[in-house]
Amino acid sequence: MMSDARDAAPRRPQSLDDAEFQETRIDFHNRLDELDDAFVAAGLRVADAVPRMSEGFLLGDEAVLDRADQMAVEVTMACEDVEDAGFVLLAREGPVGGDLRRLVALLRMTVDVSRSASLLRHACFTLNQFDPRFLDQPIRSQLEELARRSAEVFVAGMDAWRRRDALAVHDVDDADEAVDELQKVLLQQVVEADDVGTELLVLGLLARYYERIADHGVEIARDAAFVATGQRVPVGKQRVQAEFPDDRAS
Repeated sequence: MMSDARDAAPRRPQSLDDAEFQETRIDFHNRLDELDDAFVAAGLRVADAVPRMSEGFLLGDEAVLDRADQMAVEVTMACEDVEDAGFVLLAREGPVGGDLRRLVALLRMTVDVSRSASLLRHACFTLNQFDPRFLDQPIRSQLEELARRSAEVFVAGMDAWRRRDALAVHDVDDADEAVDELQKVLLQQVVEADDVGTELLVLGLLARYYERIADHGVEIARDAAFVATGQRVPVGKQRVQAEFPDDRAS
């Protein structure tokens, strides 16, 4: 059986001799590395922005609106560039094996990163609807914890990708479950609080934004496992069903 490294190379056109084919392979891998580097740069920018901009938002700093908007636009443009170049590379080179998995994963993960940037922008722009500085302390503390944990999950997903860590997805998924629980607790606190009024809907949206950022971190870790093993690791409800199949009917 061929090794994964040989499997991963683009197919050799009959018109190329050995030297030309080796040069083509080197060029392909260089371009794939460049796409990977561009994706990682975009992802790390979001990972860095989530805690910083969340802190500014919770302080009621309106300057965060312009920073969040600029970040989301630039990250989205960077992800679109990776996606466009990735599809061209896929169509022209016809990679297989490990390189195909890596390229497909990059195309998927650009969506996770660009959507996370947009979600953070949406969270910051709720400043136009209410001032988080005047939230009841228990609700404010819970929101701070949700933002912090969400950022940690996203960062863990990016770290898993950079290390090609096939096992990290399980820890990242567990951390995401904790984010889901924090979201539920926050929403329950909001419902039970006095004088929340119109802030109820905004806080519900905020909780959803941060929960989804964490979900995207899980998907990035999942793609890291996919590239390393060729398997799509079940997460969330799929993981529970896989571990406890007898509970599906309950």
